[in-house]
Amino acid sequence: MKSHTPGPITEINMTPFVDIVLVILIIFLISATVMLPRMFAIALPKAVQADKLENTPIIISIDREGAVAINGVKLAQDADFDRLFQEQRQNPEAQAVIAADREVRHGRLIEIIDRLRTMKVQRIGIEVEQQ
Repeated sequence: MKSHTPGPITEINMTPFVDIVLVILIIFLISATVMLPRMFAIALPKAVQADKLENTPIIISIDREGAVAINGVKLAQDADFDRLFQEQRQNPEAQAVIAADREVRHGRLIEIIDRLRTMKVQRIGIEVEQQ
């Protein structure tokens, strides 16, 4: 039987450290799934009627100058749109959501929708800020 004599502590108790790390990991995973990737600060238009999405879509962000990002990756030029979108697309029936600033030209939005239609994307949504 081991005798219990007071003396210096020679072992480090790792249990509290592991608990804290696991809690931080869980918080990070939950917050990462809630946040959708965006490259720009976008002032979304407001709408009273807005539907929630069931699956995680591919987010196409357009800032007020017309610059485009796909899932947080900014395009260097418009010619890269098709290639980058196909890289992000894992499902042939993937949904695309356009998050455009309210100051974006109407023609720029139509250009993006037209490109998505050319790539046979059937489900296209426009992100709005719900009132």
